[in-house]
Amino acid sequence: MNLLARIAVEALRAGVPNRTAIRLMGNEHTLIEVAFDQALHDAWAAGGKRSGLGIAGGFGAGKSHLLGYLAEVARGQHGVVSRVAISKETPLAHPAAVFAAALRTAVLPDSADDALGACLAHLREHPAALEALEEEVSAPAAGFAPFFAAMLYLLRRSGTTAELVRTIERFLAGGRPPTPAIRRALREAGARGTFPLGPVEAKTLLEQRIAFAPMLFRAAGYGPWCLLLDEVELIGRYTPLQRAESYAQLATWLGLAGARRFPGIVTVYAITDDFVAEVVNPKLDSERLPERLRLKGRAEEAALALAAIADIERTVREHRLAAPEAAELAACHTKLRGLYTEAYDWPAPALAPAERTGSRRMRHYIKGWITQWDLLRLVGRSDAIVAQTMVTNYAEDASLDAPPVPEDEAE
Repeated sequence: MNLLARIAVEALRAGVPNRTAIRLMGNEHTLIEVAFDQALHDAWAAGGKRSGLGIAGGFGAGKSHLLGYLAEVARGQHGVVSRVAISKETPLAHPAAVFAAALRTAVLPDSADDALGACLAHLREHPAALEALEEEVSAPAAGFAPFFAAMLYLLRRSGTTAELVRTIERFLAGGRPPTPAIRRALREAGARGTFPLGPVEAKTLLEQRIAFAPMLFRAAGYGPWCLLLDEVELIGRYTPLQRAESYAQLATWLGLAGARRFPGIVTVYAITDDFVAEVVNPKLDSERLPERLRLKGRAEEAALALAAIADIERTVREHRLAAPEAAELAACHTKLRGLYTEAYDWPAPALAPAERTGSRRMRHYIKGWITQWDLLRLVGRSDAIVAQTMVTNYAEDASLDAPPVPEDEAE
């Protein structure tokens, strides 16, 4: 028995492809992969290029598999990967919650350690790189509060305690600014007054944290930071104002025209392919939601919300994972047959071509093939497989508007 093949088959059976299954099964969506490669290439480019893309598909169409495959592509280019499912705990309208979840789930391409802590530890062992990063954030044009330069200055000092390093790490991950601790450490280091540590507005501080994270990863020797946002269709259940704010935040993560772009971040979002038909069009989001924001004096966010809606419409048209064609099914069947044979040391036979319908997605075929081989291997017969399509629920739910409970940020 091939253990890796067995792990892959079991993940596919459960409908949640893991890294092993993704690597072994590969990807058939070449155009999306090309667009993603270009986004990674342009991640640090000047000129305001957009920094992400979207993919659309129905339940079981392969969105999760494709996100996982793109994660492998990013890791292959030494990138840092975070996967965040939009949920009640991580609402898209609350960028602090999304950022905290992204840092919490960040995976380095060569280490299973906590990404933020591992990068800080690496940089402390390479003071020249740490000093270069300090100079970079100290430049007036960089737009960082002196707090960031002060932390980097302390991190490259040999006398900085492990507790202060952990305090800095908690701040970078979203905790409160540890101003008293930083001032005390600066005083002890003979650098009192070197860094003017004034108060910073929470929104500005969050933006600076987001901008700083990919710079930190790059200083530690890694590539772009890839954020994979899954289940974005949940915003269809938000009440109008939060839906409008969610669209605006999506535009920001993508670096669409008019949004602040965060160099070094590449964002990919997955959304259902009926979202435009079931949410945007019947709820008149393009007309009503930007106007709602404008009436509140938030004209910039109104423009961003409209840009995000247009991007979702374009994604559904151009990056839609349609029902698989016969050739794609045949190729997938051949790969999976070989994988199943290796997993169980049993010669899986070729199965009759599955009936193709407009509602059947790749997950249906894959689980059907595995089930048929299971029956043949274990009981010597095969039965007909019945598949049902899950209908997405877009009913508004006001409880989703409640802000996420913040983690304890106290020192």
